[in-house]
Amino acid sequence: MTPNNKNINILVVDDEKIVVSLVKDALEDEGFNLESASNGEEALKILENYSLDLLITDIRMSPINGIELAQKAREKHPETKIIFMTGYANLNSAKDAIKYGAVDYIMKPFELAEIRQSVSKAVKIINENIDKKVSAHQLESLSDLNQLLYTVGDKKSLINISLRFSIMQLKGKCGSIIHWDKEQENFHVHKIKENKINESRITDELVIEKLKNCNLNILKSASIIDRNNNHPLQIFYDDSGVYSACSPADYILDELQLVAIPVKRIDDIYGLILVNIENESTATFDSDLKLLSITASQLAISLENLNLLEETQTAYSQLQELQAETIELEKMAAKGEISAEIGHELNNFLGVFAGNLSLLDIHIKKQNYGKVDKYLTSMKDNIENIKKFTSNLMDLRTISSDKEIIMFDKLLEEVIEYLKPQKRFDKIKIDFQPCNQEIPFNADSTHIQQLLYNLFNNAADAMTEKDIKEISVTTNIVESKNSFRVTIKDTGVGFDSENLKKAFQSKFTTKPTGHGFGLLVCKRIIESHNGHLHVDSVSGEGATMSIDFPIATQNISEPSLA
Repeated sequence: MTPNNKNINILVVDDEKIVVSLVKDALEDEGFNLESASNGEEALKILENYSLDLLITDIRMSPINGIELAQKAREKHPETKIIFMTGYANLNSAKDAIKYGAVDYIMKPFELAEIRQSVSKAVKIINENIDKKVSAHQLESLSDLNQLLYTVGDKKSLINISLRFSIMQLKGKCGSIIHWDKEQENFHVHKIKENKINESRITDELVIEKLKNCNLNILKSASIIDRNNNHPLQIFYDDSGVYSACSPADYILDELQLVAIPVKRIDDIYGLILVNIENESTATFDSDLKLLSITASQLAISLENLNLLEETQTAYSQLQELQAETIELEKMAAKGEISAEIGHELNNFLGVFAGNLSLLDIHIKKQNYGKVDKYLTSMKDNIENIKKFTSNLMDLRTISSDKEIIMFDKLLEEVIEYLKPQKRFDKIKIDFQPCNQEIPFNADSTHIQQLLYNLFNNAADAMTEKDIKEISVTTNIVESKNSFRVTIKDTGVGFDSENLKKAFQSKFTTKPTGHGFGLLVCKRIIESHNGHLHVDSVSGEGATMSIDFPIATQNISEPSLA
């Protein structure tokens, strides 16, 4: 509990009691003043006599939904921060969340740590705003700008509005915003001089390298760069190449200074605002610098939300296409049909999706923006695979197959790399010894991935209670049979002689909550690729799965892992 938490009033609203209970359990030891409501009408009654700092609300409620509640709450308490929760994400709700000042947008189901982290960020923003002492005129200006930031729907407009506001507030001569474009992997600069806007991409490799080596995170708030103050970002003033690329001014005049305003949210930096000002004006704008630091923080939040929208638009669209098929599957599950089977296979796909998401999060935090597209593409491909799987479930008599020539070792290596970040494999050592030559294979890459996920997941589950957790994987070419063999060996509990005879038969499983569908699907995939499976195992000493597949002789293509 922090000293300021006892002054923070939080209202939790959801029509599911268990969600309200989870949120309250997550926050009850933090010292907040917590209130809860089961719907929008009940929440509005509470707000009549309650000074609200943070609203945590579900979006899909009736008769008043979460977006409408947030709007009414901010009408009563304009400084209220909003955290939206939803199990039904779509692009419109995300846009509405941005419009009404969402600090965060959480998907159900969520972990307790996730809601704590989201609230912690919101409270930090609340406390920062409380600490800012600016004039009534500045607050009015900030409010007007925030309304614009929350309603503008494109990045370019957000940047230009914020830059114009900064120049106007400082009575500057001109200004610019430098930001990293992760899609094009380059620095972009928006410049305004004499009311003219110029947008360009920095192409000078030397300048790009200097900017990459410049640690913008050391800049905590707006500050002045000149020739005498030894500023950490002095390169923006002293280096003519950097100055020319980043500043709209044609050359440096002694009577001009640079104001540097970091566009950041907590520890995440999105760019840097630079404004050219005259020396004599610096004595009068300390409060302006504080105001612009807040403005830049709000810009960072808006940019972050827009980035999330841009990165997930395709995923949302594809998820909507899956809704109809999901409804059909839910109907089947409601009748007691194939529910466990669906869950088993979908968990494999979702595990890969979660692995990519974890890697995406790691690289975003490290600002390795060049890696983002790779993992987003893989996540989108995996959604396509889910669609294909659900289509196959509509007719369990056959497994549709789109075969092409792939490199088996490459696919196997990528599967292993994507499985490693998952929690299931956290303490498991995977030793892969590939063949000493390439292995062309005529296969449906999606089905082969599904086969490998099942085998690796089963191996991991078999080692849950074992002290030594290792999976060894080898591939070898059997030239006499024009085939290759992949072998997966684990140190798990293994099979006894009776279960070994039943393995891969319909509905066979050794798991207390298993159903046997996964192994049956593996068998069908192997057979559809003209493969042969052999299982060796001793109870308590692990299992060895060996699969022989024919080698292809046609041209090779390399489909991406999903």
